[in-house]
Amino acid sequence: MDIGLAMQAMRDPAGVPAHPVLFQILMVFTWIFHIIFVNLTLGAAGLAIYSFQRRHSHNHWERLSIATTKVAKVGVSLLIVLGVAPLLFTQVIYDPQWYVSNVLSARWAIAFIFTLIIAYCAWFIFYFNNHTGAKSFIVGYAGVALVLFCLDGLIMHVLSYQALLPEQWLAWYAPNGIVDSSGSTLHAILWPRYLFVMSLSVPAIGLFLLAYAEYFSQRADYTPEYLNFTNNLGRSLAFIGFSIALFPLLIWQFMHPAGTGLITNPMGWLLAVSLMAMSMWIRNMPPKVHGYVPLLGGLGVLTLLAIWREIVRIQYLKPFGYSIADYTVNLDLPSTLLFFSTLLGVGGLVGGFYLTLLYRSARVQGPYTAEPAVSKLGNWAIIVLAMWIATFFTYGIVIWVRNSFLV
Repeated sequence: MDIGLAMQAMRDPAGVPAHPVLFQILMVFTWIFHIIFVNLTLGAAGLAIYSFQRRHSHNHWERLSIATTKVAKVGVSLLIVLGVAPLLFTQVIYDPQWYVSNVLSARWAIAFIFTLIIAYCAWFIFYFNNHTGAKSFIVGYAGVALVLFCLDGLIMHVLSYQALLPEQWLAWYAPNGIVDSSGSTLHAILWPRYLFVMSLSVPAIGLFLLAYAEYFSQRADYTPEYLNFTNNLGRSLAFIGFSIALFPLLIWQFMHPAGTGLITNPMGWLLAVSLMAMSMWIRNMPPKVHGYVPLLGGLGVLTLLAIWREIVRIQYLKPFGYSIADYTVNLDLPSTLLFFSTLLGVGGLVGGFYLTLLYRSARVQGPYTAEPAVSKLGNWAIIVLAMWIATFFTYGIVIWVRNSFLV
């Protein structure tokens, strides 16, 4: 069987509504924001547990545990929401690979949902009970949640990696000629790749703590001693985290198949250099550097990683003649225009208003009164949202009437 022809045949016959490269760019771009909160959640969860265990040594640890518990709780919600977009774009241009991989490990793909629900519920129990004078046993719920979060990460890694190995699909589906449709096996795990992405959780929480100390520096209820504690801890975690992450990345780099050319690809080595550069910079960073600046460096590392993941996918599938560039295009300008107006209008203006409101309000101790600029932004957000809703329903009703009564 020609695997390349099989993948071509499994593509959506309806094609795509715009050039495939557009969806490729959007897939890479949206994945960056998803992985930010994956790493932040895992890092915050690990630090919350560690801080909880040390809460009796100093009240700074107890306060930090409570804070990072909240960060992980919110982070889970955001990583789920922000994970929808890159998943949908993957299904648009890499639908044969993604669906085959999910069918081959169907039970695990379904288990992902249930284990994530259980993990979030367990974490919420820990969050609800993590306060001053909390009982020691509640950390067990946090431990269960963190283990399940890591398992969910492994499931997603396997589903993504199996999609890159179409030459093994038939052997996995029918080992020794006997069909196995149970979907109960995780067929391919590349541990260095998985551990590298997971290890980025350590510098992620480190960079967050640097920004955290800067953000609350204007509030009187955050003492300089506590903020200095979080700043120093963040610096240490960021330095150690970037240093540690370099090792699984290098191992992963040398495990690429020789025929793909990935071992010598400059983007992979640029990613490695960025980790070394961030580690050295954090270690020697002057105290006067603004706490938000290191976040930009971390964002740069994840941007390189997102691009590198796509390069890896392209090179793995190239020997089978699979390229998104030859995907059938059935241009649909109205839906494309509606999508980008939603992304820029609702996502940019409405989302921007919420982010601005959250950022400004939390920096003030007590009730917050919106500044004129924030208030005006809120008014425009309401107008844009009303316009979008009206456009959405009008567009749908027009199509319904045309297809139902004017055919």
